[in-house]
Amino acid sequence: MDISRLNELFFEHNCVASMNLEMMDFKYNLTLTMSSSKDPETEGVTAVFHDVSALNLKGFGGGLTQFMDLVVTRIDNGLDRIRYELRDVEEEKISFYFSTFSARGHEE
Repeated sequence: MDISRLNELFFEHNCVASMNLEMMDFKYNLTLTMSSSKDPETEGVTAVFHDVSALNLKGFGGGLTQFMDLVVTRIDNGLDRIRYELRDVEEEKISFYFSTFSARGHEE
């Protein structure tokens, strides 16, 4: 899946269904599953971000959490392990850098 399609799916699915951070080979992978606000119990898109760094969370939890405008952008600054950034543009509830990702939309 390419970045533009992932950004489209994140726009359509803004409710956090689950988030999991795990360490593998001394690198962190973050799995994020998002659902639609129309049907928050049905998963819409799952993305796994590899080699996550500089993770920032703000105002997360306490009930249903929404990331209203998640955007993934390509970063070309020459760093080996930082190729992309994910950021909640509207409310800045989450942001991090990562090296690679894989994703699938459940409606595809």
